Amino acid sequence: MFKKATAILVSLAVILYLAIAAVGCAPVVEEEVEAIQEEEEVIEATTVEEVEEAIAEEVEEVEAEEAEEVEAVKIGVIQITLEHEYQVMLNRGFLDKAEEMGAEATVQVNDMNPEQCVSVAEDLIGAGVDAIICAPADPASWKAVLELCKDAGIPLLNDGSPQTAEEGMVPFIGTDSFGGGKYAGEFAADWINENLGGSAKVVGLTLPTFTDCVARNEGFNEALYKNVDGEITLIEQNGSGLREKGLEAMENILQGDPDVDVLFGCNDDSALGGMSAMQAAGLDPETHLVIGFDGTLGAFEQIKADTMMRLDIVQQPYLYAQMHMERAIRLARGETDMQYYQLQGPIYIKTPIVTIENVDEWIERVSAIMPE
Repeated sequence: MFKKATAILVSLAVILYLAIAAVGCAPVVEEEVEAIQEEEEVIEATTVEEVEEAIAEEVEEVEAEEAEEVEAVKIGVIQITLEHEYQVMLNRGFLDKAEEMGAEATVQVNDMNPEQCVSVAEDLIGAGVDAIICAPADPASWKAVLELCKDAGIPLLNDGSPQTAEEGMVPFIGTDSFGGGKYAGEFAADWINENLGGSAKVVGLTLPTFTDCVARNEGFNEALYKNVDGEITLIEQNGSGLREKGLEAMENILQGDPDVDVLFGCNDDSALGGMSAMQAAGLDPETHLVIGFDGTLGAFEQIKADTMMRLDIVQQPYLYAQMHMERAIRLARGETDMQYYQLQGPIYIKTPIVTIENVDEWIERVSAIMPE
């Protein structure tokens, strides 16, 4: 069955909306989470049409009667930030698809703050949106937003990081994070075997509050240990998914372990921030390796410049955003039903990889999406 095969996968979440509301302005406590994604079949695609073709024969869609004229609908979007290049491409995908389909899109930002995630959802519902696409700040805030949407009678679509499939929500569409992490780990192991005699001290910069980032590091670690010839010393630290935090975390690591050989960042900002610390410490780019995970121009430029960043695992936010927005609009207009998407389950899309050999092609692709 498609739900298990292309499974495109699931599992996790608890905690109370009332608890969040009750604490008001209390400090935000970061909750470490487990990866939801499992190692199963994923879809290889770079366009909406390719994804739809891959899943079209597995689940029969229940079509509503075609309306005589397009209904005006409002879609709310909650992103974690607009500062990161990945999020800018995601935002562009949401807005482009909404304009194409004649819908209104309103974007809010939760800044990875659980309380803010809930409050902006309340604002969107108060403004009369017909559906919400949400990247959760954490599992608790996702659960709270889902309850708000259920009460309001509108669908909630899971962007950002995978959450447990429940009534009232459309499952996750996004990156095969575990598989992408494995690609990174295999590349690192091969490089260590070839350049360092099979043994190395490796740093993993993590983001333990996001299920997909946890999956990336788990995939990386599994493939690294499986394929390396010698001994690995692994140091993991939270880089918070931000360049300045990645820089700070790597500076702290280098103070105690100046002989670090390899860095894997769970996103490009972590990797680029950590690499800046390595460069400032005078580490030789010929004998050190940095791997990122996102597919941003910043990472591509470092690969092209022949720095210690030699590999980037590519996400496709513009594609994910277009799929989410199309689903949200069709649900809001009554053109399809929730059950169709729930039967499909989460959709995990294979990650392309970028090295010096194909970096120019990907610079061109991403430049065409990024606003000037």
